[in-house]
Amino acid sequence: MVKLVSTLGTSPGGVFETFMNLRQGNYEADNPVPVDVKVVYVIRTSDPAVERAFRLLKAIFACCGGRDVEVVGIPLNMNDINSRSDYIQFRREVLSRISSEDYVDFTGGRKAMSVAAVMAARQREAHVITSIIPQSDYNEIQNRMKNFRDEDISAGERGECRVDFCTLTSRNVKTILLE
Repeated sequence: MVKLVSTLGTSPGGVFETFMNLRQGNYEADNPVPVDVKVVYVIRTSDPAVERAFRLLKAIFACCGGRDVEVVGIPLNMNDINSRSDYIQFRREVLSRISSEDYVDFTGGRKAMSVAAVMAARQREAHVITSIIPQSDYNEIQNRMKNFRDEDISAGERGECRVDFCTLTSRNVKTILLE
């Protein structure tokens, strides 16, 4: 079973965009083929803004094309990687979730989270992938996120799509398989 293991910051769309592009074989690589991802692990900090992004991400999966995938949240008891021990904890968590056939997406989160994820992926010889979102799209999505009410997010998490969660993704994203 192929998994996507992703880091998450405050913008939820990147994880979904990477997932969809893998599923559709729509990524830059020597020989891109569709990848049947069944589980998405989302490793993140416990920062409240990141928690909200995770809730929005679950709504995006439920409302925009990922209902057949299990989205598993893995919140770590830290607000950021502020020490070497935080980094080691984050890296170990990524490492414990991946094997060689899996994909590790380091698009979201802080730089140290991305480094930890990539180093864990290299250790397991897993695939390393990222999605690039144009800055103008990113800024627009961040503004749209502010308009989503908690009750709409809760409904979206349950698959009750009262608002358009799909507007929190970019049509101009570019996904690249690095290794």
